[in-house]
Amino acid sequence: MNKILPLLILLTFIFSSQSFSQELKSFNSQKDKVEYNLKTKGELYFKFTINSKDRINELGRHISIDNVIDKIIFFEVYAYASAKEMDYFAAQNIDFALLKHPGDGNEKMSDNIKEIMAWDVYPTYPAYVTMMNNFAANYPNQCRIVNIGSTVQGRQLLFAVISDSVNTRKPKPRLMYSSSMHGDETTGYVLMLRLIDTLLSGNGNNQRITELVKNCEIWICPLANPDGTYHGGDNSVNNAWRYNANGIDPNRNFPGPVAGQHPDGNAWTIETIASMNQFAQYNFTLSMNFHGGSEVFNYPWDHKAALHPDDAWFIHAGKRWLDTVHAVAPSYMVDNLGYPNIPGLVNGFAWYIVPGGRQDYMTFFNGGREVTLEISSTKLVPASQLPTFWARNFKSFINYLNESLYGVRGIVRDSVTGAPLKSKVYVSGQNDTTWIYSDSICGDYHRLIAPGTYSFTFKAPNYYPKTISGIRAAYDSTTYQDVYLRPITTSAGNENLTVKNFKLYQNYPNPFNPETDIKFDVRENSEVSIIIYDVTGKEITNLANGNYKQGSYSIKWDASKYPSGVYFYKFTAGNYSEVRKMMFLK
Repeated sequence: MNKILPLLILLTFIFSSQSFSQELKSFNSQKDKVEYNLKTKGELYFKFTINSKDRINELGRHISIDNVIDKIIFFEVYAYASAKEMDYFAAQNIDFALLKHPGDGNEKMSDNIKEIMAWDVYPTYPAYVTMMNNFAANYPNQCRIVNIGSTVQGRQLLFAVISDSVNTRKPKPRLMYSSSMHGDETTGYVLMLRLIDTLLSGNGNNQRITELVKNCEIWICPLANPDGTYHGGDNSVNNAWRYNANGIDPNRNFPGPVAGQHPDGNAWTIETIASMNQFAQYNFTLSMNFHGGSEVFNYPWDHKAALHPDDAWFIHAGKRWLDTVHAVAPSYMVDNLGYPNIPGLVNGFAWYIVPGGRQDYMTFFNGGREVTLEISSTKLVPASQLPTFWARNFKSFINYLNESLYGVRGIVRDSVTGAPLKSKVYVSGQNDTTWIYSDSICGDYHRLIAPGTYSFTFKAPNYYPKTISGIRAAYDSTTYQDVYLRPITTSAGNENLTVKNFKLYQNYPNPFNPETDIKFDVRENSEVSIIIYDVTGKEITNLANGNYKQGSYSIKWDASKYPSGVYFYKFTAGNYSEVRKMMFLK
């Protein structure tokens, strides 16, 4: 055994520990400073060292881990904490160093739209809202603005929707970019405003942009956490913070595939509920969430070590993004966190666990494909540097949207009526976490996948499933496969002698406006109830409440007096119960 190696490791540890310990002070010696920062800022930014990845993942369930750097013999961890979270962390007796908050800056602000559109200044919040509304006013046939809800402090969660059929749903992939979910990570904020302007002004003048606007429906939210970005007031981003106005990390507040409905221990914020309603209402094929603090292309999973069955496709998309930016800026986005031969690419779990993150929520629960782009190592980037980040990423913005036009796609229809169907689309041999939806309105599906020959299975409530084999896919090409599903009918007419079990069916149509039919089967004489709940779990109405004989039934619900959104309906018959989700879309 080489006896020099352990000595070198020990000396390295001692040197690194001594160097870092100069910055570290115990919680007790910093108590006044901690309390002052929590009182004035509301959240802390700090770092600490630890030698166990499992311990980091456990801490990440109670504080907001921001970055983990592998120092070989220990990990350097950067994190945020609210007062409640800091109480937990303090009890762990881990030395830490308070750091300057990334949202404390002195950046140039403007409320002049012309000046803002030089793209080297940050807009005030009122100017941002004006800019978004101006896009729709100036390009009414290409752009509409959708407000998916309000924040804790009443600011708007705005999306610009861009398409040549912007007011009519057509069989196109629906794509989403959103930025600044963490309010102090602002680089993507101005870049997304500039991308909206570039797509709209470039349609008809630039061939690639024109093709995208023609063939896709693009949703862009430049500012997903306006309360965090404008924490210091509507006129400045210079006191931005990470969390929402209630001190909750928006990117830890979503249901998790493993950690359950509330991985962070908090109720869903109104911003989270608005986003969940939107994701359920619109069938997004591909999405990207812009963050800051590192420079990496981060892809699922964030919650488990097992690789996503589409791992090869995610690596392909990430490598294409990185190759494009490296051609412009070779030293940009080269953080080596997972793939030595592909600098800038990282699998989320291999970096650190993110419980309750949006990336896995979109991919696991909604049949989407979402990645996280850490677009700048500095969070509140100096406004003068924003044009540089635009030059580095613009081609990749376009390339990534263009990925949605490849893979396997088609339309799912009823074989009798020809009506489009919402179905789940599975790839044989892959597990159930990789399904996607066909669109409920147009029936179109868009399956992004690595090259190969596959069998696809299509399933919809009240229809016989259908498997089609020999479907070939390749990168940068499109395979079309339309599907017709045969409805399930009974041979006993109205008597319906085939009822052998209690069963609740998916409502039809779904989404609906304003009426939908809810069908259920009763196996034997039973006391039956059908109760409607809103997304918060509040009971809305009771559609059925009484004794039902054996048979199949259908009840119509008129939701015209209720707001658009996700609703749940619960069927109870004796000791049997079942719950399903539906979407009301005005």
